[in-house]
Amino acid sequence: MHAMVCQGNGKYYISAVFGYFRDITATDEHEKYIQSIYNPYWIVWDEEKKRLIKWLNMVPNDKYINPQILIIDSEQKNWNMDDDGVGCVDFLSRDLLDSFLDKEQQPEDILEKCRLMDAGYIYEEIQEIKGQNDIENLYWASGYFHDAYIAKEELQQDGTLYLKFEGCWGCEIEIWLWGELEYDTSSKNSDCYDNYWYSSTILQENGFIYFVDDNNMTVDKIGKGYCYFKARHMKYRIIPD
Repeated sequence: MHAMVCQGNGKYYISAVFGYFRDITATDEHEKYIQSIYNPYWIVWDEEKKRLIKWLNMVPNDKYINPQILIIDSEQKNWNMDDDGVGCVDFLSRDLLDSFLDKEQQPEDILEKCRLMDAGYIYEEIQEIKGQNDIENLYWASGYFHDAYIAKEELQQDGTLYLKFEGCWGCEIEIWLWGELEYDTSSKNSDCYDNYWYSSTILQENGFIYFVDDNNMTVDKIGKGYCYFKARHMKYRIIPD
């Protein structure tokens, strides 16, 4: 797993992700809800990749819900997790992390394992959807496009459709679709309809990619009333806030 560690004003760095924890201790239902939003944190590198740090999932003490971690590679095959997705890579544990995270000197053998896990990963700003892993990565980074809307739509001279989504939690997203292109955005015409997306589905079927403004969609359900895109190819870029 890898993430953009967002530092504000569009600044970020890329880090492997080594753990995720929630620390919800409240008994009052409202307070539990607040803690479920603002208490979760990730274990990542610091910016210099010299030590491991806790990085809160959301910007603290903010009146808006703003993520400061954007997952760009969702692979967790070497993680041990509970049913809530809480856990860490298999050579770490919560007790072990708590024993050294706040110390200036961290165990070199642990740091070396983290370096090996991170070795060879190269982040490419523009990602093409080629398989289900790419779809999952975009779901993670975009939050399934919840609260997003199409801020810009442009059919370019070469037949590529360019879209810019704003309103995503923590980022903007650029998308390009091309090859036997078909689409209908009339249901998101802001003059007549609510132009915000609640969720999304990305499908691959018979050599096409389908991108639709609803969850759990199938190709046969796509029709009038949906904002959808169909193309041979799709690529995207994440732009952190």
